[in-house]
Amino acid sequence: MASGLVGAAAVSGCSAEEQQASTELPSVSSSSAQPTPELPPLGPADFPVPDEARTQDEAGAEAFLRYYVDLLYQQQSIPSGDAIRALGPDCTDCLRIARLYDAAAEAGQTIRGGRLSVTTEPGVNVEAREARISFIARIEAVATLDSTGEVVPDSAYDAEPRLPSGMNLTWSDERKGWVVSALTIG
Repeated sequence: MASGLVGAAAVSGCSAEEQQASTELPSVSSSSAQPTPELPPLGPADFPVPDEARTQDEAGAEAFLRYYVDLLYQQQSIPSGDAIRALGPDCTDCLRIARLYDAAAEAGQTIRGGRLSVTTEPGVNVEAREARISFIARIEAVATLDSTGEVVPDSAYDAEPRLPSGMNLTWSDERKGWVVSALTIG
């Protein structure tokens, strides 16, 4: 597509007659001068959902997937489930992850490792207000440490390099962005 755009630009820039540049600027009332509506805040103040993840199309859904995966790790380092819960209020697995982060915080625990990443080009299908995304994820080795720095029993897991995963999103007109309706890792 990019080469098609470059080719179209090259062709449209050529003509048999030389054209003079316009010395007039568009008027202030021109529709191109109208400001775009500002997006309401979405996500934590220190890690907001980026504008490119707030479009109701495949590119926006993929950008939201990548943002949410990064958000899971960012919230794990606090640990806090608030932002995860806010962006996936009806997502069962999201709520489970949020509860785990909240329980770790309440117990004075920290989570070491566990970075999740998308390792393949996601398959994204958007129809109206719904997006379905399939992807392969990798999770780094992870362990939960108690307040003294000792590993909590049965909390250490090896890295998993290839986890077939999926995410379903629903478009929210109120938020002007996506929310997670389902998440499956592995």
